[in-house]
Amino acid sequence: MAPLPSRVPPPRASLLPGARHVLRNPHFIVRADDFLGILLTERTEAPYASLQELEDVMDELCDTLDEQGRARYALLADLRAAPGRNDPAFETTMNRLTPRWCEGFRKVGVLVQTVIGQMQVQRYARQDGIERLITTDEAQLLDYLTAG
Repeated sequence: MAPLPSRVPPPRASLLPGARHVLRNPHFIVRADDFLGILLTERTEAPYASLQELEDVMDELCDTLDEQGRARYALLADLRAAPGRNDPAFETTMNRLTPRWCEGFRKVGVLVQTVIGQMQVQRYARQDGIERLITTDEAQLLDYLTAG
């Protein structure tokens, strides 16, 4: 009999392979690369069962980012695996939660899979006013986050 899949997915190795693990739950994997000065928040494919679960997960994520010392790092938010969702209740909740996720970093970069994902993140950026690069290009994002 094959083993049951873990509830917490394994991290992808492509981004920041030397980074240390900071947090892992069913929705996010967080790693810190102290050499590059990047905190990576990698969204998994696990959907949120409820808006309350979204709130709880984001509280844990943001507390973890606070503990690392945001001002020391650039934030790389890898959203490529996130399930698509844009219902009004989700959008309202994310508009409220996104500033706490992204504030206080030297720079913020968001890696998305599609143009639709890029447009959704751009809507959040217009709401919160936090400058960020939103792209589908890993190399471009890493260059942006590590430049002067």
